[in-house]
This record gives sequence, structure tokens and C-alpha cells, in this order.
Amino acid sequence: MRAALVALLVWVSPVQAQERPQLSEAQAAAMRLADYLGDWQPAPLDASTWTADFVVAADGSGTHRSLQAAIDALPAQGRRHYIRLKPGRYREQLCIQGKAPFTLYGQAGDAAAVQIVQGHFAAEPKPVGAPANPCTPDLAASQYGTAGSATLAIFSDDVQLAHLSVVNDAMDAVREGQGYPAAVGESGGAQAVALMTEGDRLQMQDVRLLGHQDTFFVRAKPRGGPSRVWLRASLIAGDVDFIFGNGTLVISDSTVLSRAGRRVPGSGGYLLAPSTAPQQPFGILVQGSRLLAEPGVAAASIALGRAWDAGVARGAWQAGVSPNGQALIRDSQLGPHLRGWGASTSRRPFDAATQRLSEYRNQSVVE
Repeated sequence: MRAALVALLVWVSPVQAQERPQLSEAQAAAMRLADYLGDWQPAPLDASTWTADFVVAADGSGTHRSLQAAIDALPAQGRRHYIRLKPGRYREQLCIQGKAPFTLYGQAGDAAAVQIVQGHFAAEPKPVGAPANPCTPDLAASQYGTAGSATLAIFSDDVQLAHLSVVNDAMDAVREGQGYPAAVGESGGAQAVALMTEGDRLQMQDVRLLGHQDTFFVRAKPRGGPSRVWLRASLIAGDVDFIFGNGTLVISDSTVLSRAGRRVPGSGGYLLAPSTAPQQPFGILVQGSRLLAEPGVAAASIALGRAWDAGVARGAWQAGVSPNGQALIRDSQLGPHLRGWGASTSRRPFDAATQRLSEYRNQSVVE
């Protein structure tokens, strides 16, 4: 990563003001990390205090050879359990559902030493009747779909991840110049999720989430109730809509990295794609973080994000009924690859009066 040379408070010209609205001091005071997390205010994770109940090692030196086997061994209720992953690359597609609280961790100080990897993508064929990701089996479909492509799906509350990587490498070959798979291109089919969550009080620290389009999918529980995720001191990398969903997500003290190499130069991309319910005040917060890019990502080519009007056809969005994504980027460093917010997925032009996408006291960074 190129070192930052200059950091300045973002100045927004009158022309830019419509596409880069800035919160007032009073507004920002009501939209802090504590406001997004509500009555859940966890302490930072400390691996030095943990004793493993299960140890996963592919070479047989632990209690389980696969992570899914260790997950399956967890009880449905009871105290918090601890699962340690020994260094290695675990190629598995995982579903965590209805388990007692647990902590999954790798090697402190080296999140790259443990990698949970799979390579499914949205347009990838699958037999009708076979599951996609077991947490979202979608048995009637003939393709994996976006949700079904997830490498790791956490549909459980009170889960902690630390010191590890979750990777979807489906499009790595494209990035390396080998071309897209059949039925996939710049306009669709390449969605490939690394981590998908549908739970509350999910805490992540020193993790790396690596993908391209749709890397990190934060879903709200379908029957309501809080669906809060806090990720800190971590890395999220992708190129299009790679942090998205209708849950509540806080990203703090982390790096959000726009990747080069997969898409045709000049195609652009988006960081955030919230699909927050209209009655839900808090969607995605990025705070005290670094929004940077790999070499090769052009200046002003990547939008801060766009509202994901999930399930809404072009021109059919309704105020107070349809999703209206909420996102705030505050107190962070923004690279020159970034521009303002884009039109929604149902093609609503960005309008600061009706869309809930904003900034507060960010800095421009020259790399």
C-alpha cells in the first residue's frame, strides 16, 4: 500500500454538496458508534484470556479436521465456547445456525495465517434440489445466487471472530487475466460473498474479508429484532457493493480497500450498498477508518456507495414503504479514488433530501 502523503479535511464545493452531504455537529452527535450499537457495548476482544474447547487442524493434530465438524459439535445453548483454528487454508463452505455463543479465532497478530476459503458465485450452476449455502439452501434454484455463494454464513447470535481471514476467491482467476466463467460478466453473475451474517451481537476483530463484488453481506433477521455487527481493526476488500445489506453494521478503525484488476478499467464501483428498512434509523457506520485503493484504481472512479433498493423495480420505489438505505462515513481518511454517492439500484438519482447517505469530518488522503 502506498503511504499517505497529505491529509486534509474534506472540503465540499457548492456543486458537490448535493452528492456529498455533510452532517451538522448536532446530527453527528446522535449518530455515533454507541448509538448504532444501542444497549450492546462490548469490550475489545483479548485472545490471551481464551482457552480453546476445540482445536481445528487439517493434519489431525486437533480435536477436529474441519471447521464445520467443530461447529456441528457445539451445543445449541449454554456458555460461550472457544474454537481455535491452527494456521492453514480451510476450503469449506460453512453454515453456523442456532448455536450457543462461541468465539472462533486463529493466530493473534497474523490474520492471514488462517484462511477460510470457498469460491462459489451467483451465476454458478447447481442441481435443482441441492443446497447452495446450507443456511440459505434455495433448493428450487438452478444457480447458487448471491446469498448461496457465501463462504461463511453466521445465522446465530453472540458469535465472535478474531485473527483470521474469510475469502471468496471465485473471481481471482478473472483478476489474473483468465476471463469470466460462462454466464458472468461486468453486468452480472459475479456476486461472490465471503461473509454473510444474520444475527445480533456479532463481534469481529483483526479479520480480513476478501472478495470482489458483494464481499460482506449483513442481513437483518427476517422476523425483526436487532441485527447488529461490529467489526474493528480489520480489512474489507472488494470492488462493487462490497459492504451491503439491511442489518446494522459498525466498521471502526479498519481499512476498506477498493480492489483493481477484475473489472474493465473505467467501469467504476461502489463501496457501501445499504438496504435499511425505512423505519430503521441505523444502517451502516464507517468510523475512524481508512478508505483506500490498490494501485490501478483511477481517481474519482469509485462511489462512496448507493442505496440498495432491494426488491424494487426501476421507478417503483415508495417513500416510507421501500428500503431506504442509511449509511454514514465519519472521522475517516478517504483516498482520491472516491467520489460522491451514486444513484440507487432502482435508479433513483441521489438526493440528499430523501436518501440517508452522508459524511462527517472526513479527510482527503493523497497516496
